[in-house]
Amino acid sequence: MHDRKISCAESKGGSDMSDKKERIVIIATHAEESPDKATIPFVMGSTALAMDVDASIILQVTGVYLALKGYADHVHAAGFPPLLELQETFFEAGGKLLVCSPCMQARKIQPEDLVPQAEVIAGATLVAEVLSATNVVSY
Repeated sequence: MHDRKISCAESKGGSDMSDKKERIVIIATHAEESPDKATIPFVMGSTALAMDVDASIILQVTGVYLALKGYADHVHAAGFPPLLELQETFFEAGGKLLVCSPCMQARKIQPEDLVPQAEVIAGATLVAEVLSATNVVSY
């Protein structure tokens, strides 16, 4: 057995974050059937970006509809700005929007149907995003 010094961050369950920027991955699995769960990922993503935390939103299951051109125009959860406005804020702040390819295929959604900021991904990229994140939240 080798002796190894453990940093303060590691002793709290993390790794040494002194040279690594914080990243959050937010997984969204809902669309207009649950306006709150469709909206909050973009609120949290923009909040993280305002706090100088890199933010990616991964859309899975029916959440992939949120990446369709024109879809956000009609989603508005009570107590929040319209989804379109929240998406614009998220994109302007540098947020990444990643969309599950198999989920798109199941819903017959083509890449050209998506907003230009969307990036189509599959399982390996999703896993890499999650593994590289400081924190992961799912809605």
